[in-house]
Amino acid sequence: MTRLIPLAALLLASSAAFAAGTQADIQAEMKKMQEAQARLMAAMMSEHKSRLGYRETIAALQEAAKKRGWEVGPAMNMQEAMQKAGQKDARPFTLLAMCKKDLAENLLKAQMANKAMPFAPCRISVFEGSDGKVYIAKPNTEMMAQMAMPAYAPLLKRFVEEEKALLAGIAD
Repeated sequence: MTRLIPLAALLLASSAAFAAGTQADIQAEMKKMQEAQARLMAAMMSEHKSRLGYRETIAALQEAAKKRGWEVGPAMNMQEAMQKAGQKDARPFTLLAMCKKDLAENLLKAQMANKAMPFAPCRISVFEGSDGKVYIAKPNTEMMAQMAMPAYAPLLKRFVEEEKALLAGIAD
């Protein structure tokens, strides 16, 4: 959360510059805001290098999820979808739908009761990076838990523990 405070301050300060700045000042502030937004978006995701190959990572995640009582949905081949959309050099990329159902249901109920945007961290991506290594990406649930309302922060913290257990032995 402490990483987000400077980003939020920059966004607020930048918006004030619009009211009293020259065109050059405004453009410089817009660039700073865009960079701050990009850093914030990057912080919202968590990326881990896999110890396994691409297909082995997918299988290991699905098996670990099943063993922990998670619901495991379909694996979506995003590389194929990107190639169909014209991106010929798309690298292997699979989106896994998997979730700890009881936690997700309780989290969504708590969010709705507090008029917060409903969200449950129930997607994990496995992809091959440009370096040829396999990575696992997921929402940064730990950061979300730190920023969450007290009504549902404990549920997000339980998700954090579940995700750590899920990734154990698979990700570095």
